[in-house]
Amino acid sequence: MIPEERRRQLLAIVTEHGVATIPQLTEQLGVSHMTVRRDIALLEQGGRVVSVSGGIALPSRMVLDASHETKLGLQPIEKREIAALAAALVEPGELVYLDAGTTTLALAQRLAETERVDVVTNDLAVAAAAGASAAAQVHLLGGRLDAPNQATEGAMAAAAVSQFNIGVAFLSASSFDLRGISVPTDAKAVLKRAVVDHAERVYLLTDSTKYGRVAALRAVALTEFDGLITDSRLPETARAHLAELGLELHVASTPAAEEAAHRAPTTVKGHTA
Repeated sequence: MIPEERRRQLLAIVTEHGVATIPQLTEQLGVSHMTVRRDIALLEQGGRVVSVSGGIALPSRMVLDASHETKLGLQPIEKREIAALAAALVEPGELVYLDAGTTTLALAQRLAETERVDVVTNDLAVAAAAGASAAAQVHLLGGRLDAPNQATEGAMAAAAVSQFNIGVAFLSASSFDLRGISVPTDAKAVLKRAVVDHAERVYLLTDSTKYGRVAALRAVALTEFDGLITDSRLPETARAHLAELGLELHVASTPAAEEAAHRAPTTVKGHTA
């Protein structure tokens, strides 16, 4: 069986069962574990499958982004730990861009505890949190309002970004895979692209539950980030690929992820669980 046909059959098995394990695939395809793992690695890098607990699955499709209120209740511990790692990457005197999102909101709250905060953001809640510091300077981008997410977006917001000399940017994502982050609308994509083009350093700031989701539009490739800040539930296959790309990986350890402490450390820069 030629490799392309074998991979088509592998995808058909995953589609039929929802989740497929390595032993299941080796048995049904009649090939070795090593061959199956190579096929999975190629398919995952192309965004065709995603590693999950117990095996592999098809990526989940995201049509609309969840609202700000919904996101606030999701993974609060992970977000606080991720924010702590991110805050340590901010150098004194840097102008910081904080993207819209509840993980960046946790980072804004963390930064507000420091002596000086100089922030650019498109998120109303982030702006208010950063502005809680007496020494804060907060710049809120104009543009079209995305009311459910309490944030601005679109061409006007993107144009405003070009007026700033951003030292470090923290981009959020509701969906990402080994190719990069994707978004449901062009208004979100154009702003994220503008930030990448006008920041000296750019980090992806997101919890691991967003891994393996895809939206309609590809926004920023992983290779355009300096690093990823996430939690220890990110699959080992994704960590290994990040190492190959040379990205820094900063992993927050949380009580809910004690199992990660028993894993062998990966050869990536930054913190390991």
